[in-house]
Amino acid sequence: MTTLLLIDCQKDFHPGGSLAVPNADQDASRITQFIRQNATSIHRIVATMDSHHPLHIAHPCFWSDGEGNRPSPFTVISMEDVVSGKWIPREDIKPSALEDLLIDDEILAKGEGGGIPSDLYSTDKNGNKQLNMKQWCIEYTRRLEASGKFQLMIWPEHCLVGTEGHNYVTSISDAMMEWSRKTGGSVEWVNKGQNLLTENYSALCAEVPVTKKTSFDYQLLESLKTSEKLIMCGEAMSHCVNYTVRDIADHWPKEEMEKLVVLKDCASTIPGFEDASNKFLSDMAAAGVNVETTETLKL
Repeated sequence: MTTLLLIDCQKDFHPGGSLAVPNADQDASRITQFIRQNATSIHRIVATMDSHHPLHIAHPCFWSDGEGNRPSPFTVISMEDVVSGKWIPREDIKPSALEDLLIDDEILAKGEGGGIPSDLYSTDKNGNKQLNMKQWCIEYTRRLEASGKFQLMIWPEHCLVGTEGHNYVTSISDAMMEWSRKTGGSVEWVNKGQNLLTENYSALCAEVPVTKKTSFDYQLLESLKTSEKLIMCGEAMSHCVNYTVRDIADHWPKEEMEKLVVLKDCASTIPGFEDASNKFLSDMAAAGVNVETTETLKL
């Protein structure tokens, strides 16, 4: 079975979107053509979607300085910035009605750098346990920095659920619907990024898992492992493609790495992160993943 894994091919990551990736339109054209030309050879399509709310830890309106100013997009917030009060998180963040809690202590304690900070919670005047948002943000940025991957970056609000920017680009969406009608298959959608207190670059796991939903998705991984060929592409190569593919490769049987394919001409880089993309492609090739283009890959 050949599976096509499309990663975050959404309008906000394309020209005209709030977090546009240069060359993403060209990527989308190649993806669209690839689906149409290989419709009967593609047995399954899995499509991930960055799915955010405005009040997300990596969005400007989550933070302010001492004078009420919001951080500009692409501001980096370090643990020290939170400790010193340079950037202050808002304290009125609440889970949605569909969530019982923002943080599951049991899940948090199991994570890298685990344990629950003693001052993570306080008690309100009614005796109810209340999350100390500043202490959470100190803990979150500490864990991010300890992972060695990156610090917290503030992004423009993007892929907000219910907005046009959350949708897949029209050409790819049309091609997927054509594939469905032609083959009898249905696109499988995977949403990520809805928890307000952690980031989800990878479609399989949050950067800091805080609930069951943000923990590693072994069910999705095992379903992808049934593929004889797993083809992966989307936006952006430097971030969500990078970390989704890395999570898959890290958990893939080492003797079957040749089943994994990255289409390097169907993913582009957020400016300033070219080194991350180059290292990603180099690391994947060294691990035995096939790095191909739509012209070289034959199904």
